[in-house]
Amino acid sequence: MDSLVGYRYTFQPTPEELVSHYLKKKTRDPAFTFPSIRDVDIYKYHPCELPGLSSIQSDEQVWYFFSTLAKSGGRASRKAKGGFWKITGKDRVVKAKHSNNPIGFKKTLVFYQGSNLGQQNRTNRVMHEYQYLNKDPVFTGTEVVVCRLKRISNEGHGLGEENIVPELVTQQLQDLHLPSSSDNLMEVRKTMPY
Repeated sequence: MDSLVGYRYTFQPTPEELVSHYLKKKTRDPAFTFPSIRDVDIYKYHPCELPGLSSIQSDEQVWYFFSTLAKSGGRASRKAKGGFWKITGKDRVVKAKHSNNPIGFKKTLVFYQGSNLGQQNRTNRVMHEYQYLNKDPVFTGTEVVVCRLKRISNEGHGLGEENIVPELVTQQLQDLHLPSSSDNLMEVRKTMPY
């Protein structure tokens, strides 16, 4: 069944499923909707507000959204209500399951509260932003991404809801990364529409 791609016991799509199934359809047809992935301009909200906007209400602490990237000076602006999303690490290539061809990219971002660079407050909000490598002639021109938002647990560490020890976040981010090849990343990146 086409509508059940990514479901195991709950909605847990792989990066390849997010890009090849959902994001590809959304890029081709901006009117495409899917019940488990809501259309939300995530950069207009504080990350604490986003779980309430998700169509998935569960204890999983993971939420999915379609969003558009706002550009500022030719670059994607990731300013949000109450702070900004900072890219951590390298872009990861998402490859098609059967052909092993690049179909998109995954960026990992962490939310920082505030805007003063000298007083950055790293939080426990992590987002994987998936971009479709668009080679379709039917491209609408809309820069749509699918975002997987996750709140990293602070249990057992005596940490507050929003603040977390940077070393702990770094280690947990490394644990979240799926192995992927960076072969020809620069060549593939040049073909991205933005």
